[in-house]
Amino acid sequence: MSLTFKKIQPGREIQSVELLRGIASAMVCFFHLSNGNPRFLPQDNAIRQSGSIGWAGVEIFFVISGFIIPYAMFTKHYKVPDILIFLKKRIIRIEPPYLISIALVIGLNFLSTLSPFYRGAPFSINWPNVAGHIAYLNAFTGAHWLSDVYWSLAIEFQYYLLIAVSFGMLTSRKMVFRLLFFAVFAAASFLKLPANAFIFSFSGYFLAGILLFEFVCGIISAREFGILMIGTLALLYYKYGPVMTSLVVATLLVITYVNKVPSFLRWLGTISYSLYLTHIPIGGRVINIAEVKIHSVLLRECVVFLAFFISIATAALFYKYIEKTFKRLSSNIRYDNSVAPKLKTVLE
Repeated sequence: MSLTFKKIQPGREIQSVELLRGIASAMVCFFHLSNGNPRFLPQDNAIRQSGSIGWAGVEIFFVISGFIIPYAMFTKHYKVPDILIFLKKRIIRIEPPYLISIALVIGLNFLSTLSPFYRGAPFSINWPNVAGHIAYLNAFTGAHWLSDVYWSLAIEFQYYLLIAVSFGMLTSRKMVFRLLFFAVFAAASFLKLPANAFIFSFSGYFLAGILLFEFVCGIISAREFGILMIGTLALLYYKYGPVMTSLVVATLLVITYVNKVPSFLRWLGTISYSLYLTHIPIGGRVINIAEVKIHSVLLRECVVFLAFFISIATAALFYKYIEKTFKRLSSNIRYDNSVAPKLKTVLE
């Protein structure tokens, strides 16, 4: 089995990953804007239907994380004793923007109640529920998330914990440890768990990315990669069907073979986390206001695109003034290792 992988310099952005992040966040954003308010567009409306598959952007993120998180750990010389440093890096990178977005949601919810067009319940804060967003405890209690995207951040954080403690198994020279991780993680996907609460419900997506990481870094052979990837795709096909399996394959191919990405799409990938956090409180609010003021279906279709571009503009500001600072702080934290792993020569 022959697979040529572009050369990647550690510490630099991988353009294909940035492309996919931008596409995935845009898909999720357009899905929520076109389908989030069930009263805004008719069921058979073309705009609504075109955005109906956008939720799958979340699964693209899971495949990306499956690959890029262990890849970054490997190229930056992570070892399991560095787990506290790893968690410090991830918490500084992810949590402050997340917590600020929660404050944004609460603040905008309050301001909305002051509008003469507001038709919901009076403003109130359920403080235990808000507290449950810290450390993503709502995933375990089943409590309501303040934004519909937060559940996936809980899944991602569970993956960070899993990969941090099992990294030695993934990178072990002994096949038995690698296969043990694969078998247990894959088997756990059949557990009966609450919807969208635990990582094991999405094992197949993460495994696809993990296997690509192991192969391009020379940890597993082409034979092992091929056999385990076939098993992973079979698992995905069994649980999610041909469409989602094809989407995973396409994601892996883009990561592997796309070398050059237009600057705008790279930029969209750069702000993807900010877009993911802010599009519902900002763009969704535009949709809800338009529902009261605009009754023409054609104009409502235009509002969906207007809300989409407003969401992107807001995300750009959120990234510049909030996310970028914590991204830089996280990148300045390094693992205390002097021995670099050797990458396989397929990184050509």
